[in-house]
Amino acid sequence: MLKRLKEIHFALWGRAVLPLLLAGSVLDPAAAGAQEAAAVLSKGSGLYFETFLAFQKALGRPISSFDLSKDKPLLPSGLKAAVTFGATAAAFEYPPKARIIYLLAPGYRPKNGGGRFTNISALPEPAQAIATYKELQPGLKRLAVLFNKSSSGNYASFLAEAAGPLGVEILPVGLGGPLEFPDKLRGLAGKADAFWLLPEPALINKTSLMVLAEFSCSNKIPFYAPSGGLSELGAAASFAPTFAEAAVTAAAALEKALAGKPLPETIYVARSELTLNAAFVARCGLPVKLPAAVEAR
Repeated sequence: MLKRLKEIHFALWGRAVLPLLLAGSVLDPAAAGAQEAAAVLSKGSGLYFETFLAFQKALGRPISSFDLSKDKPLLPSGLKAAVTFGATAAAFEYPPKARIIYLLAPGYRPKNGGGRFTNISALPEPAQAIATYKELQPGLKRLAVLFNKSSSGNYASFLAEAAGPLGVEILPVGLGGPLEFPDKLRGLAGKADAFWLLPEPALINKTSLMVLAEFSCSNKIPFYAPSGGLSELGAAASFAPTFAEAAVTAAAALEKALAGKPLPETIYVARSELTLNAAFVARCGLPVKLPAAVEAR
């Protein structure tokens, strides 16, 4: 049975408090000027809003919040830090001295090269990821990592550092778009023991996921998805942060920023979640070691 990614469900409460939490367009300018922190959402609904609610709960106190899908917000003049949800919110123009903590923006890179930006990563901590996939696939020696070459960071190199002591070689594979998957995958046949697609919006669509799943099954090479939800579409497993954990991590980072403490360019959540697609593993005969409790279902 597929172990589904845990989701945050605040729908009823959300409908009740949405007008209050996302009142940025009517916030009193005088009151706004006294605020040191703000939350900015690309859109005040769906995943962004649900994650914001988890962030608000973790923070434990009210925070000024703004919905960019409605209008341009009047940000507090004394803003010291902003937590942003989504790439549109991360790319908004903020006061030059404000610290920006952004999440739910895979593939986004600040135009100014960072400095005052901190990313709550949608990727798992490298050492945890390699250890998890190695335990799941004991014969794993060569892991191909598929990423968008136009927005690549240093994650592949961090993975390589973590993989070495575990006897795993990282094969970085940059792609310019979904149409390149067939040729790239054919080139990996016989060279990789598994392949892992990073959370790259430019590479993920229904067709590309179908191509990945079909190649995985026909060649008996496990495909690891970028998130638990996507593993349903034909992957052996995924190991990724939950949105709830990302929200808690963002709240802790905001507290540090307001206290004047330095923040790194990237923060990984403390724990990520493993999601298994046992049915796909069994049907395709993939070399994946499923826990006994999962195999029995």
